[in-house]
Amino acid sequence: MAQFILPKDIPLEQYPKPEVFLTEGKRIAEAAQQQGIVMRVMGPLALHYYFPEQIELYAKLERLGDRYFTDIDFASYGKTRKKMIDFMKTMGYECDLQTIMVSGKTRHIYYAGPVPMIDVFFDKLDYCHEVKYEGRLEADPWSVSLADIMLQKLQIVEINDKDLKDIEFLLTVAEIGEDDESKINAAYIAKRFSDDWGFWYTATQLNLPKVKTHCEQVPALTPEMQERIKAQVDKLQARVEAEPKTKGWNKRAKKGASKIWYNEGFSDW
Repeated sequence: MAQFILPKDIPLEQYPKPEVFLTEGKRIAEAAQQQGIVMRVMGPLALHYYFPEQIELYAKLERLGDRYFTDIDFASYGKTRKKMIDFMKTMGYECDLQTIMVSGKTRHIYYAGPVPMIDVFFDKLDYCHEVKYEGRLEADPWSVSLADIMLQKLQIVEINDKDLKDIEFLLTVAEIGEDDESKINAAYIAKRFSDDWGFWYTATQLNLPKVKTHCEQVPALTPEMQERIKAQVDKLQARVEAEPKTKGWNKRAKKGASKIWYNEGFSDW
């Protein structure tokens, strides 16, 4: 069995080139589909698949360091979880057994293949707030939807510079619409927030306002791009606020942020 080495501990001269990650994400997604397993790429790699003509801007944002990609994150359905270990073995990867013991129902980690680390999340990403993937993974052949990429970033309570830049890039290059056809599906996002006051609060009261001020401090974003980002934030906010809220949302809203509104019990490992 090969030793699991974290991406940050691999010497730069031995580290896979970005092209390896880009090729590997599609290779795995396509091979999984042939085996009846749905796997869709998340995060920065997905943005590269959606907007290959805009990668120069992404690089200028200096969102990624010397190790341009550190891993590949996949979303998949829990119903095919039992097939995953054998499938990934055929793709050249070993499974991290420690992760299986701790969180095998929701997350697997694979290593020792062409890229140093692959994360597979089943049915949902469950950190500060849940990003749910049930019935959501077939919109694109390689990647999760743009709305789910947005939600993956907006759910972070203590959001950092890198994640703000991902949101700003997405709002610069993508359109906001009412479906998942290469657009940020504001209807889905609004519906998701309408029954979850905590997620709504983190996204619309904390993170989206930060995007509007943070983008002004990013040299790679022209004044025109900054204005577009702010307008896109306003458009998304308006669509969210227009969505009728549930009784549960209104009941939780009365307590406000005086009570913890997000999940504290998660592990990012």
